[in-house]
Amino acid sequence: MRFVPIPTPRTGQAVEDTELWKTRAHWMPFMPRIAARSDETLGELIDHVRSGRVQLGVVFDTETQTTHAVIGMVYRILGREHVGEVHWVTGWGAKDWQHLLPQLEKYLKEHKGCTKIKPICRPGWQPLLKVHGYKRTHVMMEKRL
Repeated sequence: MRFVPIPTPRTGQAVEDTELWKTRAHWMPFMPRIAARSDETLGELIDHVRSGRVQLGVVFDTETQTTHAVIGMVYRILGREHVGEVHWVTGWGAKDWQHLLPQLEKYLKEHKGCTKIKPICRPGWQPLLKVHGYKRTHVMMEKRL
């Protein structure tokens, strides 16, 4: 298995000519699952991706030619830091692909110039991330009004 980033469309580029469009069969089946866990509709999530606000990456099994997970990444500048935020991760069999985290980190550093990575994660991901050198810096909580 390997981490495969999907290039973000260039401004003005016809959607049909993009890698995003050509690879939609690999990532689109995961989008309803992301929408079900977020406050955004499926259409809003797809708009984030099509507009380039969120870049996708997939965990791809080259032997079976199947996608096991989708990762949504956002890039920001915070002070002097270039931060790669992992906003979405959904898929199956995380124990089989969690070892790919260094590939994601390498991509963010080498191709996006990131100096820091900030995964937005559910509590269950903390032990996995801690093993890979991550530390908890903030806790986000929410309340529906």
